[in-house]
Amino acid sequence: MAESRTTPPAPASPSLAATVVSPDTATIVSGEAPIPGSPGPGAAPVPKVGRYQVISRLGEGAMAEVYRAHDPDIQRPVVLKFLREHLCIETEYRNRFLREARAAGMLAHPNIVTVFDVGEVNGRPYIAMELLNGGALDSIMERGRGLPVPQVLQIGIQLANALDYAHSKGIYHRDVKPSNILQVGDGRTVKIADFGIAHMASMADAEKTRAGTIIGTPHYMAPEQAMGGKVDGRADLFSAGVLLYELLTGYRPFEADSMVTLVMRIAKEEPKPMSQLRKDIPPSVRRVVEICLQKAPENRYRTGRELADALAKVWRELEAESAKDGRPRGIPLKLKLALGMAGLVAITMAATSALITQRQHQTMLKQALEQGASLTRLIAAENAAPTLAEDWVGIDVFVQEVARALDVKTISLSDRGGVVRVSTDATSIGKPAVPVVGEPIGGAPAGVTVRRVETGDKPAIFTFDTPVTFQGKALGAVRVALPAEPLAAAIRQSIALLALLLVVTAATVALATYLLVERYGKPLRLLRDSLDEIARGRFGYRIQEQRRDEFGEVFRAFDAMAEQLERGSAGPVQLPPGATRAGREAT
Repeated sequence: MAESRTTPPAPASPSLAATVVSPDTATIVSGEAPIPGSPGPGAAPVPKVGRYQVISRLGEGAMAEVYRAHDPDIQRPVVLKFLREHLCIETEYRNRFLREARAAGMLAHPNIVTVFDVGEVNGRPYIAMELLNGGALDSIMERGRGLPVPQVLQIGIQLANALDYAHSKGIYHRDVKPSNILQVGDGRTVKIADFGIAHMASMADAEKTRAGTIIGTPHYMAPEQAMGGKVDGRADLFSAGVLLYELLTGYRPFEADSMVTLVMRIAKEEPKPMSQLRKDIPPSVRRVVEICLQKAPENRYRTGRELADALAKVWRELEAESAKDGRPRGIPLKLKLALGMAGLVAITMAATSALITQRQHQTMLKQALEQGASLTRLIAAENAAPTLAEDWVGIDVFVQEVARALDVKTISLSDRGGVVRVSTDATSIGKPAVPVVGEPIGGAPAGVTVRRVETGDKPAIFTFDTPVTFQGKALGAVRVALPAEPLAAAIRQSIALLALLLVVTAATVALATYLLVERYGKPLRLLRDSLDEIARGRFGYRIQEQRRDEFGEVFRAFDAMAEQLERGSAGPVQLPPGATRAGREAT
């Protein structure tokens, strides 16, 4: 029985209308055709192959012709896969085809296409396989357009579990590609098909493939496979990484115009970073794929189980993040620091601004009082003699000119009896001067009385009173009323500018802090992921990130720790220095 593994549910894939069989079926042929082994063109087709009732031809591939059939014994549809007639005379191809049947027939896993039977008709071997009503992955892929990340993770988990099971039986696929991954009808389950070029470790001595012969689809080959070297299960994991890369981005990681160039790129060049092709792929997902695509086999995941566990861990993390959308979530550290720094700056600047505003208000008030007092004393001095002579007309002309030239509310001059003789307010002339009811303001120059008068819903005013004297004798009094609004407006403008400065400064500090923490969060995430590798027993893992700051010291300490752990462990394979792609992520 296949090992049972629990995997999280995945979103359903788009439904597919076409009936899909083994991905060796590269060309779908419409209509009916003679059954393999029939006498020839024009002859009556053979209605049965063994116990199977043939229904129609589905297609053909490089090695096989595929038919839809019915198994009357157990009442189920099947796929019959016949080795192409011109290949039957080649012993190597015939043996390889039979090896497919024997190898695949050993596998019983929910994510591997089931082989029911093997036989021969008219000298042509065939395989009876399960018929799936879904579609191959290549039928739902679009160039430049990746699938949803959760769907890709679910496919990857099932693929990795299936490969882990096959590898545990000593069977390697060696041709993992989209057309060899089939979907079951609802799209939630995928199955690996076409173990026709699978290699059995237990039959290594009997392997008929010539040394150096390339078996597989070039774009999905591991470097050692493309170079004709010895392969094991880690070559399948590389191909799985290529598949995941393509499913996520819509592009294959290695492309070329010629086979030679393609092989060299696979062996020597790094693929284009996935972040440049699709922005919403989480870094944790990218990292899993990058480990699969390591050039050296010893730097990849050692087993399909390790790959499945890594993908499941990422899936759980993404699901946890998605679940937080409906409930309160914790504030990320980078946001906490950004808000904290912005708040600290805002409090500091607010206190400083309050002090500055207070001092500025005092200074501006003092200047206003001095200007009002000076104006009042000037009017009194200039009109002392005219007051003595009771030249009210001349005084009125002077007062009106001053009022027009300056922003004053009113100017009035009363005689020694307290009667207003001259005023910019004509209604008060000839009437006794009304005493001012308001808040006395200290700090005014000597000889001038200053009050702040509130006038209901109207802007407040400052009144300045000073006596008119001539040779030491009191002749009357001058009162100047100035609006308080210009001073208040100046204070408000000052406060607004300081508030704007506070907001801009706090926002700048918050953004700078956020970006700084984000920058230094990369090496922290690298360290976290590296610790995860150690937790999985990969003691040969090294960061090898060259930094001259404190992070560099931590990374070197990590490598030293891993080296000590590796010395005490006999199981894990040691990675050569500089082999870890993750160590080149953080900058």
